[in-house]
Amino acid sequence: MPASAQQASSGSEPSFTESDQRIGELLTLMHPIADMNALASLSAWDQNTALPPGAAEVRGHQLATAQGIINELQSAPRIGTLVAELESIVKQPPYTDADRGLVRYARRMHDHATRLPRGLIEEMARVEAGSFDAWHHARANNDFASFAPWLTRTVALKREVADRLGYAESRYDALLDLFEEGLTASTVSALFAQVRDVSLQTLRRIQSASSAVDASILEGHFAEERQLDLSRRVLTAIGYDFNRGGIAVSPHPFTTDFGSPYDVRLTVHPSEQFLQASVMAAIHEGGHALYEQGSAPVLARTLLAGGASLGAHESQSRLWENAIGRSEAFWHGQFHHVREVFPEQFTNVDAAAFARALNAVQPSLIRIEADEVTYNLHIIIRFELEQALVAGEVSVESLPGLWNQKYQDYLGVTPDSDTTGVLQDVHWTSDFGYFPTYTLGNLYAAQIYATLRRAFPDFDDRLASGDTSFILNWLRERMYAVGAIYTPADLIERVTGEKPDPGYFAEYLTSKYAALYGLPHESGAGA
Repeated sequence: MPASAQQASSGSEPSFTESDQRIGELLTLMHPIADMNALASLSAWDQNTALPPGAAEVRGHQLATAQGIINELQSAPRIGTLVAELESIVKQPPYTDADRGLVRYARRMHDHATRLPRGLIEEMARVEAGSFDAWHHARANNDFASFAPWLTRTVALKREVADRLGYAESRYDALLDLFEEGLTASTVSALFAQVRDVSLQTLRRIQSASSAVDASILEGHFAEERQLDLSRRVLTAIGYDFNRGGIAVSPHPFTTDFGSPYDVRLTVHPSEQFLQASVMAAIHEGGHALYEQGSAPVLARTLLAGGASLGAHESQSRLWENAIGRSEAFWHGQFHHVREVFPEQFTNVDAAAFARALNAVQPSLIRIEADEVTYNLHIIIRFELEQALVAGEVSVESLPGLWNQKYQDYLGVTPDSDTTGVLQDVHWTSDFGYFPTYTLGNLYAAQIYATLRRAFPDFDDRLASGDTSFILNWLRERMYAVGAIYTPADLIERVTGEKPDPGYFAEYLTSKYAALYGLPHESGAGA
């Protein structure tokens, strides 16, 4: 381990330079963009949680208008002029890291906006709204054919976006870069080869082991309202502030911020037969929400509020969900909530058995319910299909068959319907290039978790006492407060003291599951 990893960087509250009027003017120009983004997000939140079935088409037009206005604001010539003037001087004092982040982000935003015409932006918003409605119905009715025309249109639009933005190697690079600055398909492929190897190796070792983990206590009948009650309790326990947020039910769990730390909402999708789905989704989305709520107030309405990237964001959802939320220590501190909400099912169950059940490894069909060992294989499948779709190597109509074959090849399971197969995720109603950030988030999370444990030698004892504030405060100071001021790679280095290193994930996965299943320990490389 490099010496730099011994001491993570301490954070400080960000600030903007007041002595340069151009910084002030750039901030002023950012405010209405952030406001319009927030209103568009509010409309999308409503679409996912409360929109009447007959309103999908008109909502598409409303979102198209909003996105068109946002594009016009983002491409304003004055922003380009200010950025050009500031780029040459902002690297030196008295300018701050927040100034540099603002200028970098404004450049990236303005370049994208000027390359993508308003008409294309509006068309994408209309198609996204229609596609979401079509996906919702198709998923409910196991009817991929009704969704296929919408997906075909989305793929065509994303290819046009990639062509207009430009790329060095492949169209998919341009789409990846929208979510993780500088990420390329070749980089993802190299990382995923390592992740695939350690995941499959760990899975094979578990499958050949004599010990097993019984997860049957998580199955039964769990009323939806009680699940929501438990979700609220657990979210409160990890520090989610309901005075600045809220929880709802949607077809697919997600988190939405509205341009500031003052309004950050999340959803879950309870399964009355499987408690784990809602509880772990609440902690996962709670990780996203804690990140957003932790942004420094000075970043509100600047587009720097919130996460540095989707990979950085997923690092927090996966850190809280898996490293913390599936640990025995965490449930020793929080299991009383489970017993109070579901006394019939858990009076005679202890925290250790509950946590062990949450960590059972079993190849399955549903990504958001997958265990840590097999989860990344779900992502690799989607990455491979996305690349092929964007490159035109496969047709939309062939997706169900290809999806089922890859599930059989990677996980040894085959979907019995498109609902549990190719239609399970909402992402292809709008985005390509998003899925790899889940695995990137797992890699970042393992590195951050290792740093946390070095910072707090009594980590498990504090968690077991019910205390999570020491984790949240540490993350707020070092990561959350600075929002998107730094690039993802720079942020991870600031938080952990070293550059992103996938070896931490290999060490985390092999160590954790060797202990759970009584396997001989095999150390991961690079940690």
